[in-house]
Amino acid sequence: MEIVVLDAAVGVRGERALVVGHSLTQLTRGLEPRESVVLHTADGDYYAAQVRGIEFELDDTIYTFDVGARLPEDLALERVEGLDPVEHDLSLHELVDLLGELRGRAS
Repeated sequence: MEIVVLDAAVGVRGERALVVGHSLTQLTRGLEPRESVVLHTADGDYYAAQVRGIEFELDDTIYTFDVGARLPEDLALERVEGLDPVEHDLSLHELVDLLGELRGRAS
């Protein structure tokens, strides 16, 4: 799993879907469709996310992310390092993901 460090111009708070150009990230590789990632904002917030779509323009690649729950730093780093059922509370991660899904449905 990858941490996608976002440019300060990108706001995530309150968004359920986010469209971001590759050039506004610090990624060193392209992302894949349906890839799970952690978004890291310039404000220091972390969010669970999944790549919903990828579009290619002449001078940039555009990603559409489904934004999930806001994550505390420790849970975000656990996800990136890889979740091990012996070391990590997987039910806590599942609960956070469920809350993120419910957040997306509320409107």
